This record gives sequence, structure tokens and C-alpha cells, in this order.
Amino acid sequence: MADDNIKIMEKPLVYDEVKDQTGLIINYLSRENGSIIMRVLSASNNAVLAEAIFTTNTADEAHILYMEATELLQSRTAIHDNPNNIKTLVEKLFALFRGEKVIFEKPDKQSPSPSGEFIPNPGKKIDIDVDGIIYQRLPVKTRLITMQDKDILPIIKEYVHPYIKPGDILFVSEKALTITQGRVIDMSEIKPTSFARFLARNVGNYYGSNEFRGFGHGTAIAMQSFIGEAGYLRIFLAAVVSAITRPLGIRGLFYRISGKLAKSVDCPMSFLILEYAHSVKLAPNNPNGAARRIKNEIGCEAVILDANYRGAFSLGKSTGKISENFIGKLFKDNPLGQSDEMTPFCIVRKK
Repeated sequence: MADDNIKIMEKPLVYDEVKDQTGLIINYLSRENGSIIMRVLSASNNAVLAEAIFTTNTADEAHILYMEATELLQSRTAIHDNPNNIKTLVEKLFALFRGEKVIFEKPDKQSPSPSGEFIPNPGKKIDIDVDGIIYQRLPVKTRLITMQDKDILPIIKEYVHPYIKPGDILFVSEKALTITQGRVIDMSEIKPTSFARFLARNVGNYYGSNEFRGFGHGTAIAMQSFIGEAGYLRIFLAAVVSAITRPLGIRGLFYRISGKLAKSVDCPMSFLILEYAHSVKLAPNNPNGAARRIKNEIGCEAVILDANYRGAFSLGKSTGKISENFIGKLFKDNPLGQSDEMTPFCIVRKK
């Protein structure tokens, strides 16, 4: 274990809101040499149960781990999970960030929901009014999709196809498609350049404030992945144009020029699904082709969807008749969720 006699360079972060239920406390300490130490402590005696140390160059990972660890405790407490199981999960999470190989239990295969019995995710509604027309958004819960799944079509056939009706539109999470294409990589494989670090520092994700909703491309790892998808020349042009126009109150040009496929890069890929807690998700390959392939197989229009708390847009569509304006209104509250809901598909149906 690391030396406890360290000089703290900034105010430490302590998460102990659910210590009575979990018996765990998360500590974040910045040290004199610029490194960061993260610990899981026993609430009863302050014994160190798990630890991870980060250098100045990997501070982004320390921030990500702190958010993932605290959200993991919150979510598992909310479902009244066993404290011993929670402790095991947190220890595995820290092991991932130490670069160790972690074995995950193979998830149980769940059966599709009974026909017509679609349960909305917490805090979301099934019905939504779009320009005076009521649509049902029917989330389809599945087993955990992993990179051992080499094709998304068999999963769609099993979990979605039995419930498709004429006129339905199937929306497919781009995360699910990306996983089955093998477009998920470990954070350790990304080596951020100085250019990526500079750009990431200028992304306003409000980390550490009440406005924080996610890291977006505000980490050097995510920005380097973003650059890899869009290309250095395009990103440089986008950065120059953004620097000129932003003081004039014109915002959003950086991402418009970079392209929405590059925009779909996520790091971390998931806060609460441990298999992807230390992963970067790249953009899916040929999402238009994937959408057309899905339509040909199951007989309804398909959209590859990227949705988050900022809004929703398509990465691929089986037809150009489905407008981006319609998609944005239909999924403005992101009914599929962003973490461990495991509802990667949504059937949309006029009521």
C-alpha cells in the first residue's frame, strides 16, 4: 500500500453517502508529486480495501474512476444489493483501472418481455406527443451484449422481431451496434497527444460542479479517440473555426465540422456496466448499411440512434424519410437511458 504520510495538494474528495448501507467510503487524494491516489475504505475501521494510483498524465482516469465508483455505490444501494457483492464489484472496478485482467461472470440470458408488456425505464414515459401525434416508445430489455456477439441481427431477431407490427420503426442504440462490430477498446490503448490534451482542456463538461452531466470529449483519452475518427486536419480546421466564432456567440461549429460519427465517441463507455467501465467506444462502421440490413431482415424501418442528456440524432437510417427533427423530438428525454438499463432497442409505434 502507498505511504499514508503524504502532503495533500488540494482538498480531498470523500464519498460516504451510502456508507451505512454498503460499509464503504471512496477517497480521492492529490499528492505533492502530482499523482492521485484513490482508495476504497472500510467505513468501520478505515482499512484500505482497494487502491489505485494515477500519474499526472492519467488524471483523467482518476476522475473517471471516482465518478464510476460513486455511481456504482449509488445504483447498487438503490436496488438493495448485498453489501458483499457491492464490495466485490468495487474491487473489480479498481482492478480494471490498475490495468489488471478481471474475470466477469457470464450474464444470465434473459427472455424477451412478454408481447405488449413493455416497461419504461425509471423516470421515463412510454407515450410522447410529437407535433400533435402520440407515439409509443417501447423499450426492449435484453441480456448484456458483449464483444463475443459478432452480429447484432441475431439479437434483434430474438428480442425484437416477435413484437414488430406494420408501421413500426426500430431504433437501435449505436452502443449495441458498436459492440458487435468490435469497435470498443481499452483506455490503456489510447495515447493522447499534446494536441488532444489542449483541446480536451477547452471542452466545457463542468466536471466537479453541479452542472456536470458527463465527460463527453473533455478527457484527453476521449479527444484523442475523437481525433482518430475525424482526422487531424478536420479537427484542426474545426478548432480554428470554433476559436474564431465562439467569442462572437456562435457555438457548436466544432462538432458540426468534425462530423456526427466522430461525435459519437464515448469515454468512458459506461459508468455502471463493469465490462465497459475502462473502455472507449468508437463510432460504428457503416451505420446506414447496418440500418438497411436490419430493415431487410425484420421488415420495418430502422434507425441507428445516438442519444444522451443533450439530445438525440441518427448515425444511420434505412430511409431518408425519417427526419432528424422528428428523431430529436421523439428521443429528447433519452428513454433508453445511459448506463445499465440494458434496453438497447426501442420500437416506436403510432398510438
